[in-house]
Amino acid sequence: MASNSDLVSDTQRTLYPYVTGTSVVALKYKDGILMAADMGGSYGSTLRYKSIDRLKPIGKHSLLGASGEISDFQEILHYLDELILYDNMWDDGNSLGPKEVHNYLTQVMYNRRNKFNPLWNALVLGGVKNGQKYLGMVNMIGINFEDNHVATGLGNHLTRPILRDEWHENLTFEEGVKLLEKCMRVLLYRDRSAVNKIQISKITEEGATLFPPYSLKTYWEFTAFKNPTVGAEGSW
Repeated sequence: MASNSDLVSDTQRTLYPYVTGTSVVALKYKDGILMAADMGGSYGSTLRYKSIDRLKPIGKHSLLGASGEISDFQEILHYLDELILYDNMWDDGNSLGPKEVHNYLTQVMYNRRNKFNPLWNALVLGGVKNGQKYLGMVNMIGINFEDNHVATGLGNHLTRPILRDEWHENLTFEEGVKLLEKCMRVLLYRDRSAVNKIQISKITEEGATLFPPYSLKTYWEFTAFKNPTVGAEGSW
């Protein structure tokens, strides 16, 4: 007679995020979408990995960025590979646009949430199809929206005020990159999980381009950086 343990099928769930990536910041600019993320992967509070790609082209028209659990992001990429392959098999001259991919991701995240087995990620999906720019995000419980600029993680609190003040719809590529660098620099100063190795990517009607990673120019001589506990209540 089989024991109870033999009758229970093995299941694997992400009960807690282990290796995580921090904020993704994205915005619309004159010709398409710009997206930025650093390349750090934190094991708890330890910056264990320094070269993790969190920006990925999806199909012909979309670009995906992710914060949160890296292994769950890899699972999402597996789902998207199957989706794009199935779409290509129709060979009907059409291809999935960013709005369709964003809707698919929203359903996946909400479905996994309802099974109490969420994918521990916040996703940014941007793209251009038929001259129409699209930018949206979805979090681990399926909450989603579209906007002219979005950010995940701590970036949603620290960089959105900057973007609200300085973004406009006629940003050039150079202006958009400069604005993203400003946002990423703020996150580097304020987010303990951020590293100074960032990657910026763009997607236009012609397709996605991932630029090589680079370091931001920083300035650490501010008085508050030299002794951050001065005047703090309870400090020695």
